[in-house]
Amino acid sequence: MTAPPNIFALMLLTAALVTSCGTSDVGTPTGVAEAFYEEMAAGNIEAAKRLSTPETAEMLDYIAATHCTEMFHMIAEGGASKARIDEDSARVRFLEGGGFATVPLVKVDGEWKVDFATMVKAHMKPEPVGVQL
Repeated sequence: MTAPPNIFALMLLTAALVTSCGTSDVGTPTGVAEAFYEEMAAGNIEAAKRLSTPETAEMLDYIAATHCTEMFHMIAEGGASKARIDEDSARVRFLEGGGFATVPLVKVDGEWKVDFATMVKAHMKPEPVGVQL
């Protein structure tokens, strides 16, 4: 007994879709963060910018010029170990050498984007006026 031709077509389409998908699902915070580090490690800054918020994309040329690509390789190779996902924000933790690197993400127009800019701004606190060094 042979199956109808549309069953074979469906099976072929399903197999093609499964085999064409990579290991990183760029529809998830973890997939976006992994793809971002892979692109940065490979020196594909423009591709990494597409995975970033506009503010973070503006920072990437500087980050790429001042940070050794070895750091991005180490984080990309360590892989994501944990993720905390809220409604419109997420944090993905990567193994890095002997420690961890945490990547913040936010949803922009329904897509997850790496958001280093917000993290950097949070660490930059203005000094109070009149403080003597």
